[in-house]
Amino acid sequence: MARRLVWAVLPALGFAVAHALAILVGRATRVDGSEVSLAWPAAAVAVLWGVHASGLPRVGAAVHWILLAAVTGAVTFATGATVELAIWFSGVNLVLAAVTAAVLRHGGRPITLRNPADLARLVAAVCAGSLLAAALAVAFFAHEHQDHLAQTFSLFAVRNGVTALTGVAVVLRLKDVRWKVPRLAEARTLEALACAVVVVALFARIFWFNPGLPTGFAMMLPAMWVSLRFSMVASTVFLTGAGTFIVWATLLDRGPLEGIPEVEQALLAQGTVGSLTLVVLALAVIRESRNALIAELRHLALHDPLTGLANRALLVERLDTYLEQPKAPPAAVGVIFIDLDGFKRVNDAWGHREGDLLLDEMARRISAAVRPSDLVARIGGDEFVIACTGISDASELHDLAERIRHCVAEPYGATSDAPFDRITASIGYALSDGKSTSKSLLSAADRAMYVAKRSGRNQIAPGHGVSISAR
Repeated sequence: MARRLVWAVLPALGFAVAHALAILVGRATRVDGSEVSLAWPAAAVAVLWGVHASGLPRVGAAVHWILLAAVTGAVTFATGATVELAIWFSGVNLVLAAVTAAVLRHGGRPITLRNPADLARLVAAVCAGSLLAAALAVAFFAHEHQDHLAQTFSLFAVRNGVTALTGVAVVLRLKDVRWKVPRLAEARTLEALACAVVVVALFARIFWFNPGLPTGFAMMLPAMWVSLRFSMVASTVFLTGAGTFIVWATLLDRGPLEGIPEVEQALLAQGTVGSLTLVVLALAVIRESRNALIAELRHLALHDPLTGLANRALLVERLDTYLEQPKAPPAAVGVIFIDLDGFKRVNDAWGHREGDLLLDEMARRISAAVRPSDLVARIGGDEFVIACTGISDASELHDLAERIRHCVAEPYGATSDAPFDRITASIGYALSDGKSTSKSLLSAADRAMYVAKRSGRNQIAPGHGVSISAR
């Protein structure tokens, strides 16, 4: 009970601390003489908090929503806002978080960022939440009889939308990251270093040493380079760094926005970050989804759809590779050819569904019986082939074939409630020599399998020229 209570309280405390710090950062970037902040990282934290809360039971969700409103109001009031403004801003953050979370969770789909459809859903959700929150914020300023309401609405909507989009996108990508040290080739490393130098030099020129020239469009060139050439993690790091640098330079009145009114400066800076965010995310997501599709198509082209084992194409490819690799004598390449005895009767008597279940079970048994380095393939019907490397002699290959034969022959009925008890296999094997090819090895093992079948089935036979006298 205590452990469950701790795990329930920790997320709430974590979100509360992060949200409070984000509000402090945002309030520190207020435009002089205004309650309008240049950056509002609390928008991203609020949306993430809202997504978490919307997935909880009603009581837990209510506690999180109340805590979100309380933290927003308390920190806003503590940083100089009136009580009325603090309460109103609490409502603004609640609307932003609740609407965005509701759109993201609509339809019960998982919240991810792996393809263009995910990005479109995220943009739509953030736009809906930001526009409604901006309308509520402007209503307060209208009540206070302030001027330039259209400009204020634009700034609130763009600022909250850009911050929420960037922050949520970064978190969604980090959730999918498999942390490992990348191994880059020399050319790739040089390209990454060149890209980093160009990015730093270009952003410094545009937003630091720039005497006010409108050259901001040039930053799209390295953005496209990073998005199309490097991983989604690299794109996310680039986006976070670029957005932070743009906001920082704007706060210091540097770069192409130097000298213009502060509210316009804030709006243009957020618009710049928003444009950069959309370009980087769109290109990176399209590239990643394309690579995932290519990998999936390659997997389908090289694997059996029923069992997930390698198919004939991948088997031949691996055998060619094994045979081309230099091997220390007496190591050789071995092939084991397996044909299930009486499989046709199973299909005829009990139907193809039961036959598919049998094939799937045999695939698991054979995979469990072989060594981790061996490749198991299904090359059609009830025929399986194992490609083995580092075989010292025929006796080692024979022992492996014997182990497979025993695994296949174990009772099957208890495994899937099948209407038959067991099935056996006829097995042939062949060992490579200096002249072997993948075709000759497969043919030799295939012929040996037929010898085993003609010998009474549930037998093992060596290929022509293979001796097991060493046994």
